[in-house]
Amino acid sequence: MSNLAHRSLQLLVGVAIVLGTATAAMAQVGHPPGSSPYRELRAKYMLSAVGGYSSGSGGKVEVGPAAGNLFGARLDVHLAGPGVVQLGLSRASLDRTLIDAGADSANRVVGMEKQSAVLADIGLYLVFTGEKTWHGIAPYFGASIGLALGGAVPADSLSGFTFGTKFLVGPQLGFRWHPSQRLFFRVEGRDLIWKLSYPEAFFQGDDPVLDPAFNKPSQWTHNPMLLVSVGFAIPR
Repeated sequence: MSNLAHRSLQLLVGVAIVLGTATAAMAQVGHPPGSSPYRELRAKYMLSAVGGYSSGSGGKVEVGPAAGNLFGARLDVHLAGPGVVQLGLSRASLDRTLIDAGADSANRVVGMEKQSAVLADIGLYLVFTGEKTWHGIAPYFGASIGLALGGAVPADSLSGFTFGTKFLVGPQLGFRWHPSQRLFFRVEGRDLIWKLSYPEAFFQGDDPVLDPAFNKPSQWTHNPMLLVSVGFAIPR
């Protein structure tokens, strides 16, 4: 599933770029009013349910949150022109590798556990087609910032590592399809980036989890996500 998510994200990037280029080019060509592929989008507020899959790396020793599902809700507010502000709140259940930092490397991995996390973010994105859609499609790109609030994992007492609360930031690329002024669907690729902090126990002993000569106590990790949404729009 991780490879599938990566391939889907790459395909989404390609589709969005092609759509953006095509719509920009066609905007320069005149169309009779009745046959124009462009339609005014009167949506001001857009509320949607969101589901998706994350394929994060988990860091160098994979103790951070990695692959898993997430579900939530999102509010988009269309500003003047192409700008849209978004507010998102979701809950993720992500796989994590558990280790015993005091054990030797051959017996260090204890097993897997689920890391729950609440993701709250605010972002801004720009729609290629502005306040219109092209055949009902509105491709966009943007970025968001926020917080990831991790739930407790009792087995973390073995290693001293905890996910905790993390600042997150990352780009996004996607498109909305509006079959009507009220109903819309969204497909989006995102990369949430946060920093993992490793405990001192990872760098101690004759056979450390991380060699202090080559590793730092913290690491920024990428967490590509593929998200789908269905929503309801409130016109201006």
